[in-house]
Amino acid sequence: MPLSTNQLMSDIKFLNEAELIELNQFIVGRIKHERNKASQRMKRQLFVGTEVSFEDNNGFTAHGKIVKVMRKFARVDTGANVWRVPLNLLTKLEAA
Repeated sequence: MPLSTNQLMSDIKFLNEAELIELNQFIVGRIKHERNKASQRMKRQLFVGTEVSFEDNNGFTAHGKIVKVMRKFARVDTGANVWRVPLNLLTKLEAA
């Protein structure tokens, strides 16, 4: 049975430095694994010309078309700029 987040956070207070480092490496590895899976799922749906949206550096939603799909990134033309966006941050727009 999984522990609650509050219980985990209170238990972490009793770990020493070496255990915290080991826990950190495990968590970072899990985050990378989940992002990689999300990128792979998105890559199977994308091709040149696909309309997508993403959040830009200022927090605004940008819309554009895929110009190039790479291993972990895509080039997206928004009209004003061409962005290099991680695949897992893209949202595919439905055709109107």
